Amino acid sequence: MRIRWVAGTVLLSLVLAAASFGGPAEPDTLVIVFPSHQGTLDGHFAVTTQDMLVVRNVYNALMKYKPDTTELTGDLAERWEVSPDGLTYTFRLRRNVVWQKGYGRLTAQDVKASFDRLRDPETKSPFAGLLSMVREIRVLDPYTIRFVLSEPYAPFLHLLTNYRVGPVVNARAARERGAAFAWDPVGTGPYEVERAVPRTEVVLRAFDQHFGGRPRIRRIITRTVPDLNAMVVGLENGQYHMLYSIQALDESVIRRLQQRGFTLTLYSRNLPRVLLMNVTKKPLDDLRVRRAIAHAINRQQIIALSMAGYGRPWYSPVPEGYFAATTQVPRYEYSPEKARQLLAEAGYRDGLDLPMQVFDVMKVTSDVIAEQLRRVGIRVQQEVLDQPTFIQRVLRRDGSISFAVHCCVRQPDPDFYLSDIFSRSKGGAIYISGLDLEPELAAARRETDVEKRRQMYVALQRKIMENVWMIPLVMEFDRNVHVPNLRGMPRRVEALWGLDLSRLFFE
Repeated sequence: MRIRWVAGTVLLSLVLAAASFGGPAEPDTLVIVFPSHQGTLDGHFAVTTQDMLVVRNVYNALMKYKPDTTELTGDLAERWEVSPDGLTYTFRLRRNVVWQKGYGRLTAQDVKASFDRLRDPETKSPFAGLLSMVREIRVLDPYTIRFVLSEPYAPFLHLLTNYRVGPVVNARAARERGAAFAWDPVGTGPYEVERAVPRTEVVLRAFDQHFGGRPRIRRIITRTVPDLNAMVVGLENGQYHMLYSIQALDESVIRRLQQRGFTLTLYSRNLPRVLLMNVTKKPLDDLRVRRAIAHAINRQQIIALSMAGYGRPWYSPVPEGYFAATTQVPRYEYSPEKARQLLAEAGYRDGLDLPMQVFDVMKVTSDVIAEQLRRVGIRVQQEVLDQPTFIQRVLRRDGSISFAVHCCVRQPDPDFYLSDIFSRSKGGAIYISGLDLEPELAAARRETDVEKRRQMYVALQRKIMENVWMIPLVMEFDRNVHVPNLRGMPRRVEALWGLDLSRLFFE
């Protein structure tokens, strides 16, 4: 079952023959393209990797990860202190931080206003619940801010990185702009939004007053190009400089681009691909059916057919690269015979019908899994949605998303990932399970003894896999193809969605 990239070979060859490759026409401008459109640039609502490509560069956060690591360091915070009881976090801010678009210098009051906005029910941010442990935020002086928690929360510093609750937005600009803030945001990051056309493109210009110095690439254009053929042709003829997060591009096309001198950059995002299901709804409420599905999955085939070979099998609920990830969990090896036997025991000797919801970038993997399930008697009916619509329906929790291939990147602590999947109160864009493991998750996130906390997550992972409440599939590499003179790309790991565009430059 070879999928994708079957059309346009003759046309592409003609274009390639005529193309003159030699790097960007404007060396101070970088054009990045991807197949899915952006949903918002408001840092308190952004969820997708294409949203975060802009958000991570328009805003700063209190904390960030050092390049190519998952090690925390200060971003807006120069230094910080944590009380021995784990309830008080005090941050000393940089004094040379300037807001974009004439909003003056950043103070501790601005940082408080950003978190107040996110927590305000009227804002309706889907991430407000992630700060439920914050009892109070105090401004101690213009450059010192303190968070007082109602209970210990071990991964709190990870929470304050530039994702979901972490981006520090200008609350005054958000009030003044209203709904327009989603496409005309104000932050303190190395790039500011010059122009945005929803569902089409965003133009960023370097913010010369950024405390980190002047970005070397002066202008960056992020553009949605739904057709993969058009993306490749645009790269070849010099119209674009980077194909971003090209999980659906065929290996043969990647090889051809490399042969023509383009660079393939591979790195880890600690990014899993998983099969999630609502285990409270028939027929998925039956453990025998869930185990049958697990035995029907051929991970090597998924990697070969939907990831161009760039992945490796993974069997544990906590993604590889996270704290407390383990391989010591029950496995359900590929066995169509065992899958059919379990279905028969569950009363589905003649097979069963199973709706699957699919968003665009997961279509190919979903196709492969649907075919694998068909071979054991499970007839999958796919409903294909664009990614923002899919996520909005998950967040509505109306039960319309019940069986789906998903991912995703979270800060590399198990609490974020497992709570998103299994906590009714804290679950977010991947809460499909219908389960509530919040008591166990709460106990683990409150535990401040590192080893005790690790063992709690290991035990929870075993329990999840004994009951097949999710099916981990693979760990995949993120991959971009770009012009060869672009430098500064991640070399090993990029802990969050998006890229730090201020690291990039043309040689």
